[in-house]
Amino acid sequence: MDHARCGSGARWCARADAMFNSDGMHVLDVRRGHRKLVITVETDAEATGCRGCGVVATGHGRRRITAADAPCFGVPVLIVWLKRIWRCAEPDCPSGTWSERHELIAPRAMLTSRAILWATDALAHDDTTVSALARHLRVEWHTLWRAVQAEATGRMTREGRLAGVKTLGVDERIWRPSRRRCTDRGRDRDG
Repeated sequence: MDHARCGSGARWCARADAMFNSDGMHVLDVRRGHRKLVITVETDAEATGCRGCGVVATGHGRRRITAADAPCFGVPVLIVWLKRIWRCAEPDCPSGTWSERHELIAPRAMLTSRAILWATDALAHDDTTVSALARHLRVEWHTLWRAVQAEATGRMTREGRLAGVKTLGVDERIWRPSRRRCTDRGRDRDG
């Protein structure tokens, strides 16, 4: 990286961008919030064409979008995206204004794509629950479950996902879907 030095006049830092690891997004600021990290980012888009007529659009301000990201060093992360609003300069164009898009945060999403992948992987490979992961991300259970369910469904329908598998099985001595224990009679201790 020949531009890895962060100077006082630089708008963003290439080293912070490398750690953030999201193409086209730049880290503007990192702050410690109340028991979380708050990372402010923006895209590097300098110009774009109107989707309706192709005329070069002009900037029309920014909107603050927040989304929970995968934890960093065990600390919850909140992303604040200064999302650019574009406006078509052609007066006869019906497009008007629109927001930029990025694969990290889908429109109206409360979770980043990284947080969804992190939570889905954790459910698939670790002894955890949706409730525990929602607490780590500081989101509601239903918010996380909707995103994880969509990702898991997509993974299950992926072609070739079982390529090379010869036998499937469950080791009943290890498998525990939650932390609740059962008595010898097979009923929960709570009831």
